Amino acid sequence: MATQFWVNNYFIDVNRNQIKHQQQATQIPPKALKVLEVLASRAGEVVSHDELMDVVWESSVVGPNTLQRAIAQLRKAFGDDSKQQAFIKTHAKKGYSLEANVRWETNNSQKTPVRELEPNKSLTYRYALAALASVALLVFMLIPSEQAIFDRVTPLTASDEQEFNAAYSPDGRYLVFNRYVGQCISHLWAKDLTNNQEERLSTEPGHYSQLSWSSDGSQLAFILQSDCTDDLENTQQCWQLQTLDFAEAWNGNAKNLLRYNCANIKTTHPSWLNDGRIAMLQYPTPDRNQPTLVVYDAVADELTNIPTSESDRIYSLDYSHRLDRLATVSISDDNEHILRILSVNGITKSEAQISSPENYSADARFPIDFSPDGEHFLTHLEGQIYRLDVDGDLTLVHPASHSGLWNPSYHPSQVKFAATFGIKDYDIGYLSLESEEEADIETFARSTSVDFNAKFQPSGELITFISHRSGKRQLWVIDGTSTYQLTQFKQGLRSSRYEWSPDGQTLAVNVNNQIALISLDASYRLIESPIAVSVLMPWTTPDTLLVTDNRTEKQRLFAIDINSGEATDLAQEQVLWAAYYQADQLLYLNSLSQAMLHSDSDSGSGSGSGSGSDIQPLNILTNKLFDDYLLLKGDSLYGISSQAELWRYDLKLNQLTTIANLDKDILYVTDIRNDEILASKFIGGRRELVEFSQPK
Repeated sequence: MATQFWVNNYFIDVNRNQIKHQQQATQIPPKALKVLEVLASRAGEVVSHDELMDVVWESSVVGPNTLQRAIAQLRKAFGDDSKQQAFIKTHAKKGYSLEANVRWETNNSQKTPVRELEPNKSLTYRYALAALASVALLVFMLIPSEQAIFDRVTPLTASDEQEFNAAYSPDGRYLVFNRYVGQCISHLWAKDLTNNQEERLSTEPGHYSQLSWSSDGSQLAFILQSDCTDDLENTQQCWQLQTLDFAEAWNGNAKNLLRYNCANIKTTHPSWLNDGRIAMLQYPTPDRNQPTLVVYDAVADELTNIPTSESDRIYSLDYSHRLDRLATVSISDDNEHILRILSVNGITKSEAQISSPENYSADARFPIDFSPDGEHFLTHLEGQIYRLDVDGDLTLVHPASHSGLWNPSYHPSQVKFAATFGIKDYDIGYLSLESEEEADIETFARSTSVDFNAKFQPSGELITFISHRSGKRQLWVIDGTSTYQLTQFKQGLRSSRYEWSPDGQTLAVNVNNQIALISLDASYRLIESPIAVSVLMPWTTPDTLLVTDNRTEKQRLFAIDINSGEATDLAQEQVLWAAYYQADQLLYLNSLSQAMLHSDSDSGSGSGSGSGSDIQPLNILTNKLFDDYLLLKGDSLYGISSQAELWRYDLKLNQLTTIANLDKDILYVTDIRNDEILASKFIGGRRELVEFSQPK
């Protein structure tokens, strides 16, 4: 049996009695490693207790718990346990099985360095790669794909961290991806799929975009988002197009090369073209969510705009190396999603409206990934992966029981794809301010699912919250003695934002972009309104609800009469949060996170701006809010800063007060009643890479 092998991304060195993972080695007793060898030789099969004892301990006389102790030692080395059993699975009264990928080493090399491409051989390399790709594509195209169901799932990563944005190298040998460091920033990583070796490519963590390979597989392009200044009062976001040499980065010599400094222009979707240029989406106007398609030429150091339809808003971009074509998905003013295939000069080659599936939400988006033959795409929708044909038809490509899947990426030559599998755990609780250091929550209604956005019933004793416990996002109630599900919508709720009516007898939720008013007996009625509701705002006026309309993602603010459904345009766009403070005053937060107080002396609640209108910026709150959620209670606004400080702003006195320093994982303070404060906290979660293929 081989003396070296891989179990997922763990390297097993039997000669040294070690299990290595991310440059750390764990010493394992020889007999325990022998157990692992036997299980690895029959990965996926159940090996009986008797067989393991006979092979490993032969005729030795040992205690009854010897085998169990060896299994526990192995599980500890893998970060596994008897409950999770992600690696070694117990089969009651039968034995054990190793549920992981195993690759046996044929030599003693632990590291497979990437050969740097020599300039005088790069052309030969490209020809060879092109020939290999042509053969692979021919095989790929000959395989029937009409009813292709990918139901064989293989884990690609198994770390304690969270991974996302997978992309195969052009030859299919390597997989590059992002691996989180904390909640917001990541490192760039790569994995050799022939031996499961992983290497970190980036030297410093950052806000990295997805990665795009050059056509010859020697370079990677990405967008790095960062802060432009250390001045916290005047911090601005910057975007930079950067590249790195893959061979050097793999061998520990990463040197990011700044290609284009986008400065304060938001830039996304880098896509490396065959001719060496890089296509991107840019958002030149901060207060408009309307990108332009651009191509950067590194040789000429020149950025060129590619003409596209000005009426549509592009939100997804990809490139086919085989076709030398760009593809975009955009949303029209009529809320239709348009798939276009373009030449690199912007000439439209085909155009189709995407056919929305049943229970489609206007919030849904269709990010795209070209198939290797360029004939169709993969996309994700509400946690499932679909095939998207050029005529706009969508087909689920895996069993419907699979969920929590995002960002698919096709293998360049084999009939399989990588995707992100992710679940998260949030809890709700009372915020305790007794600690002199960081305030934390006292959790109630604990679960391993998402529990979020708890609120007190006005003039009542109930507490409501959003939960995914039943599989879909639904509204739940705590009545003091029990916890139960209030809503039963088949497609779930569209958002975690919901509101109590001022009298505490009704709740407003977003169901498929319509407002539903829920009674406490679980009956409901839908408000007939022309608005495709994106976000529900605080309900402070009995007969009026503030909402934003998600059409073309302008986030335009409307006031909805809950009795008639009549919608009044309040002439404000890119609104993240809004609430009526008084009958003639409107508080709102714009897309630049600037808080505004809009006074309109000529009109009352629910009307647009009049001749006596006045907009006053609340400059004292500049850069004081992390994310886009405020809480209005009486004359006070509450929020959390990027430094995890809970603050209160008195609207009458124009006075800002820091209340407490919070645990960094507390995301929102969601309600306050007297001395009681409800908050939502991120507990943990998994975001791993998996590979879907068809049975052999």
